[in-house]
Amino acid sequence: MPPKIMITGATGFIGSHLVEELLSRNWDVVCVVRKKSRTSFLERFPVTLKQIEIEDESALAEAVLDRDYVFHSAARIRSAPKEVYDRANVQFTRNVCRACLNAKRPIKRLVYVSSIAAAGPSPEGKILDESTPPEPTSEYGRSKLRGEEAVRDIWDLIPCTIIRPPNVYGPRQQETEMLIKLLQKKILPVLKPHAKNTTLIYVKDLVTGMLQAALSDKTVQKVYYLTDGDLYSWREVLFRMKEQVLGRKMYLPLHENMIYAAAFLTDMLKKTKLVNVYFGRKIWNAMVNTSWLFSSNKAFQDFGFNPSYPLEKGFKETYAYYRKQNSC
Repeated sequence: MPPKIMITGATGFIGSHLVEELLSRNWDVVCVVRKKSRTSFLERFPVTLKQIEIEDESALAEAVLDRDYVFHSAARIRSAPKEVYDRANVQFTRNVCRACLNAKRPIKRLVYVSSIAAAGPSPEGKILDESTPPEPTSEYGRSKLRGEEAVRDIWDLIPCTIIRPPNVYGPRQQETEMLIKLLQKKILPVLKPHAKNTTLIYVKDLVTGMLQAALSDKTVQKVYYLTDGDLYSWREVLFRMKEQVLGRKMYLPLHENMIYAAAFLTDMLKKTKLVNVYFGRKIWNAMVNTSWLFSSNKAFQDFGFNPSYPLEKGFKETYAYYRKQNSC
């Protein structure tokens, strides 16, 4: 019989790609979604949808009842008050952990999708690994670290693994789509030269690594960073994407001070609820003025994680996805 999986956050960017990969392997998938979630993407697939609110522990326990693996990727990412982060990222994680403890048959693995935000930024030029004590600097990061602590509270009782993805890109990621649309209009954000300050991963490599970690006996009670193995500056990332979309075509440069002005305007519009995007001044400052450099050597050593998508390949596939969507 195929493995039985429960996924939270299946309507999100990472979760939706995880669903596709599991179904390609003919696994039995249950997706826990909120009642207000848009499920049209999932409804085209042979998955079981269970609408559950964060506080509904009995319904969550029922969803986990006969599952072999649980992937908890649901999270509040966009800017929110502390109590909203606590409810979505901490309390819900605790509820998932309790449901796993009370499952009808022993859970083979709970995989918690955390974030590099839980670790906090890296000192300039230093590449961090899992041995570095976490020092989150944002409320989101602190809530994800508290979610990790909820998992650690039970990982002596059931097998658990924590994954901390870096910046993830690929089809259906909102900011990637926004950038492609901008480039299609022949507008390129041009940043000042900065040192390499970020690590990335293509979403398919992340999902592959999550599954490898779930199936490995060596990953129990451990935390992992998963990256594509390279270090980047955002200027470099933007110009590489430009090569995929525009090639050698002329473009209108959108300089750094103009981008900051756009971030300021976006924050103002978000207050009026006229827009709902992740971008804003905090995100901009975190990108340009903060280092997020992490190593995935431990994942390679423990379970052979070896990403298949260097930046150009990931961007090429992502752009092809949007071109196909626009042609349909």
